[in-house]
Amino acid sequence: SRKAKQGGKRRRRTNSNQGAATTTTTNNNNNNNDDDDIGREGERGKGKMALASAGIAALVATSPISGAAIASEFDVLEAPVPETSYIVDDGGILSKAGKGAIKGKLIELEKTTGYHLNVVTMRKLQFTPDPFEFSDKVLENWYPTLEQGNNKGVLLIITSTKEGGISGGPSFLGKVGDDILDGVISETIPSLAAEEKWNEATLKSVQRIEAGLQGKADPFAPKAKKARKTLTQEEVKGNFNFLFAALAVIIIGTPLAQTVITNVMKKDE
Repeated sequence: SRKAKQGGKRRRRTNSNQGAATTTTTNNNNNNNDDDDIGREGERGKGKMALASAGIAALVATSPISGAAIASEFDVLEAPVPETSYIVDDGGILSKAGKGAIKGKLIELEKTTGYHLNVVTMRKLQFTPDPFEFSDKVLENWYPTLEQGNNKGVLLIITSTKEGGISGGPSFLGKVGDDILDGVISETIPSLAAEEKWNEATLKSVQRIEAGLQGKADPFAPKAKKARKTLTQEEVKGNFNFLFAALAVIIIGTPLAQTVITNVMKKDE
């Protein structure tokens, strides 16, 4: 299950035991100190982002084979949260009609259940090769706190390896259920991806997740195989007796029939 990042700790401010003027001065000083702290934290954040960007750029520049894949991963992580579009088709595998059908399902899903599912497609993962690990990164990057991500989910589909990953908040994953989650990853995506049916693979995956979130039966769950009937000893004995009787009629009846036919022919002569 996904471990959501918690929000930043809030500073606790103690009350002064001195007069109102002193309290005001102390609060102003605290405000100034807080502003300075926030400013420094902002600068450090910008520095970290710049360092991360520089690191990615270096990887792209020095790795001609995996550079495009790494850049693609970075682009997805830095993409705006698809709150209204629901889909980041970085892999370019979905048709216009396919996107429309999938988006319609996702809009209706959020309206009826309150759960928000984003779909991300990519050609290849290089920097973070595990689909589940990367989908976790996407989810935590878009929804960094537990409160923001509790009802959110990310469905990731990778075309080069024909596999996928699903990440979500505790409420989201708990509502979908393990059976549907496993079915999407081990059945729906691999089987349809093998035939390059990306629109169908994505739509059916969404429909299975939708059913779980709505508390309905899985529409594409594997059908249970009918158990072969085991014959009882009496049934086996009855079948044997029937076959024996039939063979006896054939063996005995054939010569009798020949005799009758021969007698009829002699009378005609």
